[in-house]
Amino acid sequence: MKKIVLIFLILNTSFIFSQNYFEGKNLYCKSENPEAIKSFNVGIETLYLNRSLDKKYLEMTSKAFFQAYKKDTTFCDALFFTGYTLRLLNDKNALAYYMLADTSYNKSIEFKTNLAAECLRYGNEKTIKLARKKYTEIIKLFPENPEGYYGFAVTSPILGDYEKGLENINIAIQKYILINPKLRNDVLFLKAILLSLNKRYEEALPFLENVSSTYKKDFNFRVHYSLCLLKVSEMKKDEKMKQKAQKIYEKIEEKNEIPNELKELLVF
Repeated sequence: MKKIVLIFLILNTSFIFSQNYFEGKNLYCKSENPEAIKSFNVGIETLYLNRSLDKKYLEMTSKAFFQAYKKDTTFCDALFFTGYTLRLLNDKNALAYYMLADTSYNKSIEFKTNLAAECLRYGNEKTIKLARKKYTEIIKLFPENPEGYYGFAVTSPILGDYEKGLENINIAIQKYILINPKLRNDVLFLKAILLSLNKRYEEALPFLENVSSTYKKDFNFRVHYSLCLLKVSEMKKDEKMKQKAQKIYEKIEEKNEIPNELKELLVF
């Protein structure tokens, strides 16, 4: 499966639950070092003034946060914000700082969600498994927060435990609805994919159709939509639906990237 599509669904979710933290409030490892505090506050101020994410100012910001950490090596928040700013710069060193921050203080949802999301960007077996580990930790530490369950579900199409993924996206949805009854399209899309992977094609179709305006050109959408249409058409002996399934399938340019387990089912 084209893993990167699912990865990008989760990259900005933690910010929703952490507004105060990203404003430099409610820190986890408050420093008593005046110079460290000064550098950190310069970093926070520069970060918020730089709304256009100008690279020059982001580089200045990352240096300010790193200076804060150098002045006080117990300042885990300075480590995290160094990583966060490097991530905005697409700097590969962001992952190392996220890992250091999470090691320094292992009970922060911000540290764990951002570390997990950065792991998923790499898309290799080792980092995906680390991401799963972090989402599992979030579920244990913050059972009322939907992010851990959602992240677990994101990794399921990659790691192959589709049933567990569906269980977790359903829990995430229940918890998201308590925050906002209107679910994001990425949440609905992920549920559709997990239903499809669990061969619950008829259940998946309404979810896919609900997000079609957003994802109609997406690789995963076309694969699963054509598959669900095909399988439901076979059950209902609906020739028009089968023709629609084939039409969607023909739009998939990267057919060689379709996983074998799905390719074997896409026989018209």
